[in-house]
Amino acid sequence: MPRRKLGVKNNPIKEKVPFLQKINIWKWLFLGLVSLLLAFAIVVQGRLATPREDVSQLHQTVGTKDVKVGTMTITRDQLNDTIKSLLKKYKLSDYKVYADNQQILLEGQLSLLGKDYPLYIYFQPSKLENGNILLTVKDFSVGTFQIPQKMVLQLLSKNKTIPEFIQISPKQSTITIVLPEIDNDFGIYVKANTIDLYNDKIVFDLYQKK
Repeated sequence: MPRRKLGVKNNPIKEKVPFLQKINIWKWLFLGLVSLLLAFAIVVQGRLATPREDVSQLHQTVGTKDVKVGTMTITRDQLNDTIKSLLKKYKLSDYKVYADNQQILLEGQLSLLGKDYPLYIYFQPSKLENGNILLTVKDFSVGTFQIPQKMVLQLLSKNKTIPEFIQISPKQSTITIVLPEIDNDFGIYVKANTIDLYNDKIVFDLYQKK
């Protein structure tokens, strides 16, 4: 009996591997970028912000022709765990940063008059229309000192180690996180979609630069 010639069939499992790898890359990139942004912004070791109007004008054209490649939803616990590991990685373990169901809290130390005093800052996070994140100072305390809210951000902004995408505005008591400004090898950036701490839902859209 003549032997039947066997055809080569595609392996569906192998065909799915590249797609799964892309999903894993997006997930890893998203968690890393978003958590890095929040960790740095909340710790607030940056420079004085340039005017927010300039930032808004700069990013009107960013991403207008880029492609949305997916969304990612995380919980407060996932965000807090990632921020904790990033603070350790960047040698900022002296700070504690975490989100509860109402706000984001920074605990640390502030140097004032040659001494270190306990610092607590409470932020209200929100989403801007362009997908950036706005952190607004709700309340703060520096030991037993009674100092203006503006002065707290000015003192914290003396350190210039933070990237350009973190914009601190002492006059407005806000921090703007310019998400599209983060460079990476994948050409992907994120935009805030939903920041709902009360319902434990944080959603970001992922975009691929053309």
